[in-house]
Amino acid sequence: MPKVSIILPSLNVAAYIQECIESVIHQTLTDIEILCIDAGSADGTYELLQDYAEKDNRIRLIHSDRKSYGYQINLGMDLAQGEYLGIVETDDCIAPDMYEVLYQTAADKKLDYAKAGFYTLVTPYEGEQYLLENPLGSTGHVISSEYFTDCALSPDVYIWNGVYKLSFLRAFDIRLNESAGAAFQDCGFRYLVDMNLRSGMILDRIFYKYRRDNAASSTYNPNFVRFNLDECRYLRKKMAETGITDRARRAFIARETVMMALSPYRTFREHSLPDEGILSALEEFRQIMVQDRAAGLLRQEEMLLDQWIEMRLFTEKPEAYEDYIAVRAKANYDIYANFVQDMRKKEQIVMFGSGKAARFAMCLLRMNRLENIVAVCDNDHRKWGERYMHCKILSPQEAVRQYPDAQYLIANKTCPKEIRKQLTDSGISLEKISFYELPLNAFGSTNLFMREK
Repeated sequence: MPKVSIILPSLNVAAYIQECIESVIHQTLTDIEILCIDAGSADGTYELLQDYAEKDNRIRLIHSDRKSYGYQINLGMDLAQGEYLGIVETDDCIAPDMYEVLYQTAADKKLDYAKAGFYTLVTPYEGEQYLLENPLGSTGHVISSEYFTDCALSPDVYIWNGVYKLSFLRAFDIRLNESAGAAFQDCGFRYLVDMNLRSGMILDRIFYKYRRDNAASSTYNPNFVRFNLDECRYLRKKMAETGITDRARRAFIARETVMMALSPYRTFREHSLPDEGILSALEEFRQIMVQDRAAGLLRQEEMLLDQWIEMRLFTEKPEAYEDYIAVRAKANYDIYANFVQDMRKKEQIVMFGSGKAARFAMCLLRMNRLENIVAVCDNDHRKWGERYMHCKILSPQEAVRQYPDAQYLIANKTCPKEIRKQLTDSGISLEKISFYELPLNAFGSTNLFMREK
């Protein structure tokens, strides 16, 4: 029995499949099986997988006769022979020690699952790669379903950043919804895991690299509301079939239903207007929330205040909600877009800083095709001369000498005012100095919708 069975569901991902499978076959944990479930790729993906399968006997290449992400994962689970199960989406990739660390933790502590944080991954230009951290909270201690039922919102909404004990999944009949396509079919699965969890752990580590620059990703699918509604129906049907009737778990799903409906809708409204299909799906979500509230499953004391207010507005005053969400979405968009547009007007930009804030700032600007970043400087002399993405790190003195007329963008959260004084003392005028004050939010800093057409 292999220690971990890893499922790789694929469909036309030739641009990414090699990086993905290379990261899996070179895991430090070698006692694994790799189940490549391809749904009829026509772009060379299948042939590439065939080549790998011929060279590595741990790889099993299986053809799926349905183009359904849920069906592909379920097929892989049915065929899996490992003690634990992992899932890697085939436009993503993983750190070399991911499965060794997760498996060892799960096996040693006899856990139903072990999970960790993840990076968002983008490659805006050839030769550039940005990894922005998404750590998860509540790390290092054993949790169970009670942890989730006591939470206002689940802290983890992904399925690919962990390993799951196969016997646990099979005992509770935890499977994915087998709807068509590859968008959001993981929702039902992860909530069924949360509600049945006996012992799990979130590690204070980051392994998984979640790609955000694949325009074909489900992240950018305009039918998200309908997909999430289908997951909501599937989840509640499974709950009824498996006897989940206690209030605690039903209330947990009621709160998460609010998130499933409204959180992605806020993001969608930042760049698009809803069509009749989206509005119809939202109306069904509205009726579900009304019923949940009438059943006593949505209570103010169990929800975040913003979530409670938004749910009330959405269910009681739909027209006012649309006005509110339009204003909120534009405000969220403008936070980033106005900054990008302002920086686009600058002839030259020097980034002051080379730490986390600078990485988020650089990623946002490069994702939006800004090519006017001419240098990076930092006060840490140990970094001088190193490459930071496409730039060599200069000393501040050298940056000012070479680029006296550039716009200096201070990307430092620790001592920005001190750096501003340092620059003005060096002869840079105040109007030539800007601060990067945006949230260090990986999803905001990797948003594809801000690129100029």
